[in-house]
Amino acid sequence: MKFNARSALILLLILALSVGFGFAYDGIATALERNKYPLNERYADDIRAAAEAYGIPEAIVWATVCTESGFSGDLVGEDGGIGLMQLTPDTFSMIQTKLLGESAEEAGRLYEPQKNLQCGAAYLSYLYQRYGVWETVFAAYHAGTDAVDAWLQDPECVSEMGTLVKIPDAATARYVKALAEAHSLYTTLYF
Repeated sequence: MKFNARSALILLLILALSVGFGFAYDGIATALERNKYPLNERYADDIRAAAEAYGIPEAIVWATVCTESGFSGDLVGEDGGIGLMQLTPDTFSMIQTKLLGESAEEAGRLYEPQKNLQCGAAYLSYLYQRYGVWETVFAAYHAGTDAVDAWLQDPECVSEMGTLVKIPDAATARYVKALAEAHSLYTTLYF
């Protein structure tokens, strides 16, 4: 086949269209991901402050809030979790007295975004200090430390290095997968 100017022009046109479609697809995909994983400006300052105060990545707090409540500060979950980070009254009390060294306050304070985010970030920080792996932290945030400690003692659930690789509870496994995906996308899209 003879290669001429017309063939070169067609080849360049195809290449340009391919690159253009690639950029367009990437732009659309990014816009869809940003819609699913937004930075809700209403809570931005409080999320940033809570993450900084407890030394955890801001993307972790954003991902947790998005996954737990979808940014609904007045949400009450089926398990009794309240607010942005879906903390139960018992967990809230434990965080206040054991982690923050405060006196226990009324659970109604969980509806206050700043307080909810502060306590949620303190709890995530505590869990990270305890487990050192974010996926394990996510499992403990969902199922509790007693369940995760039991799984970490089960040879079928841990790797040779002692990290949690199998979560026997299907709901917790789905939660960890969703939160890890949200964390990855928040990190990629914004941080």
